[in-house]
Amino acid sequence: MRKVLLVTAILSGNVFAQPMDERIRQLEEQIRVLQQEVQRLREEQRKAEETKKETEVLKEEIRKLRLEIAMPQIEIKSYSGLGPAASKVHFNPKGVSIGGYGELLFRHNDVDARGGAKNIANMQRLILYLGYAFNEKLKFNSELELEHASTSGEHGTGGGYFKSELAYLDYQFRPEFGLRGGLLLMPVGIVNEVHEPPTFPSAERPFFERRIAMSTWEEMGFGVYGTVGPVDYRFYVTNGLMLRGGGGYNVLEPLKTARQRGARAVMDRLGFTGRIDVNLPLNLTLGGSFWTGDIQSKGGSDSGLNLRRGTKVGSVTMLLPHLWWQHAGWDVRFVGAYVKVEDALRVSQDLFGNNLQNPNTGTNRNNIMPREQRGYYLQIAYDMFRLFGPDNQELYVFGIYEDFDTHSKVPQGYLKPNGNKLKVYNLGISYKPHPLVAIKVDYAKLDYSRPRRDEKEYRLTLGFMF
Repeated sequence: MRKVLLVTAILSGNVFAQPMDERIRQLEEQIRVLQQEVQRLREEQRKAEETKKETEVLKEEIRKLRLEIAMPQIEIKSYSGLGPAASKVHFNPKGVSIGGYGELLFRHNDVDARGGAKNIANMQRLILYLGYAFNEKLKFNSELELEHASTSGEHGTGGGYFKSELAYLDYQFRPEFGLRGGLLLMPVGIVNEVHEPPTFPSAERPFFERRIAMSTWEEMGFGVYGTVGPVDYRFYVTNGLMLRGGGGYNVLEPLKTARQRGARAVMDRLGFTGRIDVNLPLNLTLGGSFWTGDIQSKGGSDSGLNLRRGTKVGSVTMLLPHLWWQHAGWDVRFVGAYVKVEDALRVSQDLFGNNLQNPNTGTNRNNIMPREQRGYYLQIAYDMFRLFGPDNQELYVFGIYEDFDTHSKVPQGYLKPNGNKLKVYNLGISYKPHPLVAIKVDYAKLDYSRPRRDEKEYRLTLGFMF
């Protein structure tokens, strides 16, 4: 024990005997080590905080990505001829897509806006697109339409309806070839497929597109589509047309009474439709479309000839060349049409029965189906904000001239209906504070052939799509 105490005393003495500068050096070394340790701990803490932040950012990006996969934002481009909102599901790799559009219309017509009234305010359309991408190739797309605010006669006086305007399955094997089947938009004209309000400048769709090309026109069918080089094509087989009875006939748009639109469509007779577009430099598109098929009798009490439902009474062939140029602020469109109705007299007899026009006296002269329809329209629009104004907005000034004849030829010996020829002079502006929103104001003069009275319309439309 004494030896241990002696050794400890000697060592302690040696320690205390160390020079002061050595002790200071050792303490400085200890302090340096401690500082390095503190710095290491701080660096680890900083990295941990950065990792936490990065983790939160990644979580937010994943959340957004999941949301975008479920409901992707609209792309201002077309898929196989469809409008931007209708194309939404086709740019979605997987999951649900929701889109739509709406039109709120105010119209003054100096002759008759509706039932003798000269001014109306109308919730023209409210549309919902619902689509689902099963994978990158197989898609379902649909368009659900509510017109005139309500389907109930107890709510207002609009006589609206709710219906499906589009519902199909689509499988794209590759860009050059795809299959499509269901309730399809007929690919005729321009507006029938691209009909969302911000995509055209006028307050309402051109009269030609509604009365000759029958926008919006859809039928049940299936077919092929694709893009080969600069050429887009679509070809469908559809149900034929069918007469609904004289009560559904409108002399201003005579063939609309024969559309079936997927409502238990009678398919004893078929129709064929198609379209070819050639995409040229400077975003110029040249092409043409057609529809050809049979007209069927509704049969029963609706048949003036007492025919069985589905019996062929005539046929229709439509040819519509078109030009569409959108470049450097310009939006120029031309669509023409030649429509031929075979056996127009037989169609008229089955449609009107005893109310058919009397060829000798001219009685009921508005009750006759045309043998031929002809016409065209030309639109020229320019975005003035290309010259001045904000870069992210558009202000189109436009003019549209329409010239068409719903009854250029009628069955021999019969009179043409009043106002069969129409020229439209349409001027206005379309302001787009956002690419998906349009506020449109225009004036349209409707110059009918005599003795139908000419009309003047002033229109305001609030339109949007999403």
